[in-house]
Amino acid sequence: MLHGGEIYGQKIEYDFSVNLNPVPCPEQVLRSISDATKKISLYPDIEQTKFREAVALSECDGNKINNIKGFNKKGDNIKASNIIGGNGASELLVAVLRYLNPKTVLMPVPSFYGYRHSLNMISDCRIIEFCLEERNQFVLNEKFIEAITDNLDAVILANPNNPTGRCIDEKLLHAIIKRCVTTGTSLIIDECFLKLSTGVSAKKYIGVMPGLFIISAYTKLFSIPGVRVGYAMADAEDIEGIKHYLPEWNLSVFAEQAGIACANALMDGSYVSDSLVLIQKGREQLSEGLISHGIKAFPSDTNFVLIHTERNLFEQLLKQKILIRDCSNFIGLAEGYYRIAVKDTLSNEVLLKSLDSYIL
Repeated sequence: MLHGGEIYGQKIEYDFSVNLNPVPCPEQVLRSISDATKKISLYPDIEQTKFREAVALSECDGNKINNIKGFNKKGDNIKASNIIGGNGASELLVAVLRYLNPKTVLMPVPSFYGYRHSLNMISDCRIIEFCLEERNQFVLNEKFIEAITDNLDAVILANPNNPTGRCIDEKLLHAIIKRCVTTGTSLIIDECFLKLSTGVSAKKYIGVMPGLFIISAYTKLFSIPGVRVGYAMADAEDIEGIKHYLPEWNLSVFAEQAGIACANALMDGSYVSDSLVLIQKGREQLSEGLISHGIKAFPSDTNFVLIHTERNLFEQLLKQKILIRDCSNFIGLAEGYYRIAVKDTLSNEVLLKSLDSYIL
């Protein structure tokens, strides 16, 4: 099991292996996907003009960013020229890496398998692993800065990290970015779960730090993994470079229209704040319930929880048509580690009740 959501060929009633927002997708987004059927006889906009403009507006903070302490350049707000859309975050990660063509890359472990999969496409690329420690609750710390050396071409981080669910401290993020500037190291940050967490984006450093690439997607936030719509943020010059490693028309009309609707939903309503309230409530419900069943639940800042138990929880739950993510194939973890998504209250109750017959 390399990813969550591998439901095909199995009888699954509750899928806790995919970390989707427990708040339903807004009607305006669903309607945009339906309305896109009227455009299936047309090619999508190859320049992604409306999509890039909408995403830029949704990521804009409203005012010009002031000087950032420790940097000589003054940042500016995200513009359409700083955005490129993709067929999910995965396509964009591959494109960024092919554009950079790094030979030495540093990344924490455990972390998302997709990074390693993408790096394996780069010839003669060496991956340097920084082990996150269980005794520190898998939180990235200042020791990581020391691992960023002059011989590194790139660093890959997730904020929050998957499968640990931990965000990067804002001061530490600032220090990492400063270190990468000093060493001339490119930095790729995956923020796909950021809006479902309490973390802080690195987007204010776009235009300030050369070689900064932020990858995000609407997949998890709006629960639309089947649509495949992501975006990357970087300096305008780097965005033009990334385009050379992407297919033409890589956004379908469905992804294009859905992406615009998602960006508009972020600007028009309280969808994110409502989601964070429900996620916090559901995360506490799950964590407390798991602990009461003798299962270790690690702290999380987002919509999934990493756990550890000596029981074969994956098979036990699968027999009850419940799917969770077995994390034994993550480098840095082993048998007995699992990831469970935060779902709505009733679904969480179903999972916890299914554990009753397995209490130690």
